[in-house]
Order: sequence, then C-alpha cells, then structure tokens
Amino acid sequence: MGESVECNKCLHFTVHPSYPYIVICVDLGQVVAQPREACRNYVSKTWDRLIKQLSESGFLYCVECSRPIFNEEELRKHKTEFIPFEFFTDEVAYEEAPSGD
Repeated sequence: MGESVECNKCLHFTVHPSYPYIVICVDLGQVVAQPREACRNYVSKTWDRLIKQLSESGFLYCVECSRPIFNEEELRKHKTEFIPFEFFTDEVAYEEAPSGD
C-alpha cells in the first residue's frame, strides 16, 4: 500500500453542501473515502491558487464554519484544508429538503 493522504489537502477536493462528511473528488467525479492512498491526481492546495480562484469565482466556502468567503482578508482567517477549491452543487438537493407546510 502506498502513502496515505488526506483529500481535503488536495486541490480537487470538495464536499457535499448539505452533507459535509461526504467528500467528493472533482477530478475523478466520485465520492471518496478518507484517508486513502495518494492518487496520481493529487495536487496540493496553495494560498496563491486559492486567492486566484477567489478572484475568479467571487467567493470560496469554508466547510468548517459553513460560511462563504468573499475577500482575501477573510480567506487568511481560515485553514486551507477546510476550503474546497471548487464548490459542489447538487441539482436535486431541493428534493431532500423538508417542506415548510
């Protein structure tokens, strides 16, 4: 078995917005279990890449505190392992939400 790696330190990691314990590899397009063997798609996150993504997308999301991040100053207050590079959207999440009857 190869070296174990935490996917949350990879650039390709994201989480399900309603179920943050579900880790998704955007590159592989699948749910992954952690910790897992390092895969060939692993790319370490850097502050420079996160800052560039923030400026391009307009916001990032912190999994730890469940809040959006809108500027570099806010970004620096968070740990990189809790910030997905890309935000996962779930097109059918509304079907799981309880109604307000």
